[in-house]
Amino acid sequence: MSRRDEQEVVVVGVDDSTAGDAVDWAAAEAATRGAQLRIVHAFRPPLPADPYGFVAQVDDFLPVRAASELLVRDAVARARSVASDIAVSTRLTRGSPVRGLLGEAQGARLLVVGSHGRSGLRGLLAGSVSVHVATHAACPVVVIRPTDGTCDTGSAPRSVARVVVGVDRTPSCVPAIGFAFRAAWQRGIPLVAVHAWTPDPPADFEGVSARPSVAENSARRAVEKALARWREEYPAVPVATRLVCGDPIQTLIGESRGAALLVVGSRGRGHILGTVLRSVSQTVLNHARCPIAVVHHGCAAEAQPPTKAHHGIGS
Repeated sequence: MSRRDEQEVVVVGVDDSTAGDAVDWAAAEAATRGAQLRIVHAFRPPLPADPYGFVAQVDDFLPVRAASELLVRDAVARARSVASDIAVSTRLTRGSPVRGLLGEAQGARLLVVGSHGRSGLRGLLAGSVSVHVATHAACPVVVIRPTDGTCDTGSAPRSVARVVVGVDRTPSCVPAIGFAFRAAWQRGIPLVAVHAWTPDPPADFEGVSARPSVAENSARRAVEKALARWREEYPAVPVATRLVCGDPIQTLIGESRGAALLVVGSRGRGHILGTVLRSVSQTVLNHARCPIAVVHHGCAAEAQPPTKAHHGIGS
């Protein structure tokens, strides 16, 4: 059996504080894709309790293992309550959650993790598992934001269900656009492509610059060019474009209110602190009002259009 014929795998990471919503979303996604669901939990063995560094006793290890197994069993039951027909497997790993999840992401089509929903730099660093995984995983990562209202302090959510994708002028957004079109097609909802543009700076010391309409028209052409190939491959997906003169981060956060999914591209820069401070995708990840998919430029499978036979009208 070739890799193309193998059933897709959706991986979801669970812990005792973010398991519920992430499992629900991942199970529904696996059912929609016709994929397997793999539930992964990483646990840390107890630290040595004595000053001489002796390994913890087996009696100290067993309760931790048992609690982890119970957490995974509960996650399986929850997944089956959402989608009873999907194939579900489990994996317990010892040690770092980041290392375990990144290892499981190898060969997976999608990785789903939860978020504690904290705000600000401290929140991003404290929630560095989702940040680090979203930056470094070998497949797209969906981070599930809290649903208790802690992540929405703005105006009332928009009423129209939709997938929102951020579009810029760099190649890193190509896989994100492909992922967003597929997500909209799977759900039978519109796609909104968002691009934040800024007026051209003055071209000389006298402050002469092009009219804002010139920059806006240039941005519109760039967005339409980026969307063209995907419109052809997904003709059943209604597409709207939204051009905003302003900050891309605030624009995407605003558009995320009430959305089914927000999709952003990522260049996948290395060091986590640099990612937190400089990356649009990671800043949006910490403040979005809906689930957010981070699709980095190395996700080649998302950058390739699927066959029209599977994704055209009437499929």
